[in-house]
Amino acid sequence: MVADEPNDVRVESVHRRQWAVLVAENGTVTQRLFEAQEAAEDFADGERTRLGLPAKPPAEDPLA
Repeated sequence: MVADEPNDVRVESVHRRQWAVLVAENGTVTQRLFEAQEAAEDFADGERTRLGLPAKPPAEDPLA
């Protein structure tokens, strides 16, 4: 996820104890941390809806 790319929302594991939700919106990337994966996924789903993105990211990221 890089600034100036299209809007995107991703959930990533951080140090096995936290989950980060990365939100790219209009060229700006922000991060929000969660203690539980379920809370992170719920927040990410809400952000995808707000940004008009698909409910779930593609199964495979071609850039991964």
